[in-house]
Amino acid sequence: MSPSTEPASGATASLIRIPIATPYWGEQGGQAFTVRAVAQIHATSAATIRQSLLNVSAYPEWNNFVPRVAFPKAPTSDSPQSNGSLREGTLFTEHVDMFGNGKPSGLVRMRLLMTMLEETEHENGKGYKVVWLGKGYPDWALRSERVHAIYPNGDGTCTYDVWETFSGPLALLVRLFVGSALVKRFRQWNQELKEYVERKPEDTGP
Repeated sequence: MSPSTEPASGATASLIRIPIATPYWGEQGGQAFTVRAVAQIHATSAATIRQSLLNVSAYPEWNNFVPRVAFPKAPTSDSPQSNGSLREGTLFTEHVDMFGNGKPSGLVRMRLLMTMLEETEHENGKGYKVVWLGKGYPDWALRSERVHAIYPNGDGTCTYDVWETFSGPLALLVRLFVGSALVKRFRQWNQELKEYVERKPEDTGP
């Protein structure tokens, strides 16, 4: 059975052995797998959640899975990261607390590239898709791509659905050694983002 976390309320997460296709890498076979988490967030606009997701300067306020994000060089006044937010083409490094020990010395660095931010149309209004591509390993060894889908439900809530698909020869080792931890941390990410958005004033941004 695939590991999963499904509390009575809040975010849920699971490891899926039949991988979900992603925009860049498409369908993946072999030892590929997906970690997915979903949360229902009280927010009148999907843009509110998008802003909180992309504003990495605020991650220390709510994100215990990724308490810090760094950029490869000091930002200039007109660079994508000058205001602490991600946009297409931004290369960044997540400092990941994979096992939830809360110690700075235990953080693992993960290099990512934001490849997509697009609006999506849904029955209940405008949503967003954000995509991050893993850049920490050679593509022949390990490929990872994380997709964030945000869309309104029409009842004052929005769905935040995030999944990351891993493929390549090292994917099996990732699943065996940190698969269960990833499920827990993805659920934590969604739950903490949900709580952060629901307690702050709504800001839909530009």
